[in-house]
Amino acid sequence: MKLIKVSISTVLILASFIAQAQFVQDYRRNADNFFNKGDYKSAAQYYEKYLTEKKGPRGDNDDYNPYSVEATPDKKGPNATKPKPAAVAPKNVSLRLITNRIAECYRLLNDYKAAEPWYAKVVADKATYPLSPYYHAVCLRALAKYQEAEAEFTSFLNDYKQDDEYSKNAKTELKNLKFIIAQMKSTQQKLFVVNKMPSDLNTTEHGQNTAPFVSNSTLYFTSSRPDTIVVKKQKFAKHTNDVYASKGGSKPEKAGLPTAKDVHQGSATFTPDGKTVFFSRWTSLSAKEAAIYKSAVGDNGTWGEPEKLGADINADGYASKEPSVTADGKYLLFTSNKPGGKGKFDIWYASLEGGKLGTATNFEEPVNTADDEVTPFYHIPSKELVFANQGRVGMGGFDLFETKGTIGGSWAEPKNLGYPVNSQKDEQYFFSNDDKFLLKNFYISSDRGSDCCLELFSANKLIKKWVGGKVVDKNTGEPIANASISVANDKGQKLAPITTDNNGNYFFETDPYNSLSASATKPNYEPSKESITADFNIDTLTRADWKLTPIPPVPPVITETKPLIVRFEFDSSNISTEFSVSLDSLAAMMARDKDMNVEIGGYTDQKGGDKYNINLSQKRADAAKQYLVDKYGTDAARLTTKAYGKCCPIEKEVNEDGSDNAAARQINRRLEFKWIKK
Repeated sequence: MKLIKVSISTVLILASFIAQAQFVQDYRRNADNFFNKGDYKSAAQYYEKYLTEKKGPRGDNDDYNPYSVEATPDKKGPNATKPKPAAVAPKNVSLRLITNRIAECYRLLNDYKAAEPWYAKVVADKATYPLSPYYHAVCLRALAKYQEAEAEFTSFLNDYKQDDEYSKNAKTELKNLKFIIAQMKSTQQKLFVVNKMPSDLNTTEHGQNTAPFVSNSTLYFTSSRPDTIVVKKQKFAKHTNDVYASKGGSKPEKAGLPTAKDVHQGSATFTPDGKTVFFSRWTSLSAKEAAIYKSAVGDNGTWGEPEKLGADINADGYASKEPSVTADGKYLLFTSNKPGGKGKFDIWYASLEGGKLGTATNFEEPVNTADDEVTPFYHIPSKELVFANQGRVGMGGFDLFETKGTIGGSWAEPKNLGYPVNSQKDEQYFFSNDDKFLLKNFYISSDRGSDCCLELFSANKLIKKWVGGKVVDKNTGEPIANASISVANDKGQKLAPITTDNNGNYFFETDPYNSLSASATKPNYEPSKESITADFNIDTLTRADWKLTPIPPVPPVITETKPLIVRFEFDSSNISTEFSVSLDSLAAMMARDKDMNVEIGGYTDQKGGDKYNINLSQKRADAAKQYLVDKYGTDAARLTTKAYGKCCPIEKEVNEDGSDNAAARQINRRLEFKWIKK
């Protein structure tokens, strides 16, 4: 009986080992399936569970060290190399492959914190996984370990002899490190407020939250919120992307777009009337085979069955995704790696007139490059295109860039939006709902606040704006001191009054998000109004100058008739104060009698030649006319001038004894006025 008991116990123990081994193999099998489907989060969970069981008290690898001897390569993974003959037992090869798989899973989830220690292990076998130092350096850079990242990128370039995108990217990453350090020292970061949006919008448990879009005061976004699934009595989270909606900050709910089994969908964008939605659909978490669909809302308020767009948008065998409808509804922008681009994913556009799509057109250079350009957004008021790129020099990973231009036209060289709009991690989506300014109250998706996943952030550029200029006399160009500048914004709110200094200059700070209406006033001058647009996207100082027109004084009231006498000093055309009184009287008469026109005749004395005196007499007549126009605003068309020279003296300038009569000469240096009726 005792022998039988021992046999039964042995059988039970063996059965337990077999069951456990089978259970462990299920973890491995499920992990491989999830990995091949692109569900990297689930794959990582199963791989780690597999390793935990392999290392347990009953496992076959208590002293777990997958890199104790040379391993064979992972033939299917992103780090794959040409196979080499196996030199170790299969179990060690398998464990090394799994270690690399786990590192890859977390990297593809953007969980650099989790990926870094796994890559640190894989780097020990860089002969099998030659890209592991590169990916390890990317993780270090994303974790702000700049010196370690620089050393790892440099080491990678020293060992990696292929001239391909990885060596190119590693060189760019070294430039990125310099750019990052400069950005972290820049004063620009003080101008922005970037806040992670509430937890209702940003899920936990490795759920992606991306693609913000506002339509009819509702924030739509894409989220891979986890659903619980049970495998072998073990609960795991299954992540499926769908479109969610939050109106007025309310708790988000699914937007109601029709779904399909095992299909992900997101990046929703709406036509201005809100009746048509374009969005992406794909069957794996990587979205490598995504296509763009559209759906129309029915009379009952529900969305109709999605319709896949044509082959011009969704080319067979390629991916098209991340659609974005412009605010005027005239264009559909999207991302695609279809033929005809510059390489990898490019940004494309198609006209959307009357709901009908035109031919898809590539944005060309300088927008598209041989690297990935994704998640386009066009801001019509500022004529700026924002997109994400991971090949240009920046903060690392995907950064947001902006370029100015018109769709279908030319574009300026794209500029990095800098820190803190961009971070050392990834920024892949941008949306601005402001009808004037690109960087006022905008949204981005970033994984800066997460160990793994993109989340929604709201942001705003807080910048001081100044307006300055000068106020001068329109006629003389002379500065006007103590002129008053009155300013109101587009909401009618008035700023504190501003006064010009002794040089006619003024300077004040204002709200950068408002257009301004301003006026300059000064006694005896006509007020002047200006519309000022303080465009904070371009610079921080706007200049507005005023030229004020003098208001002519009211002519004196003539109570008695006096002769109009205007005389001049020798060889002069200046009108002295003594004789300007007569011109004041003339202005009063002409103001009273609108039908009166006047000829102003200029005369000289008898000295000098005829030509000289004609010119001098013309200057005297012109001086009187200018006086009337400048001081009283007399209509110049009612005044004519004529040069008489030394013609027609009133008094004899030579006495009978032949001596000079100076008094007579002064009388002859005169103006005479002739009334001309209309």
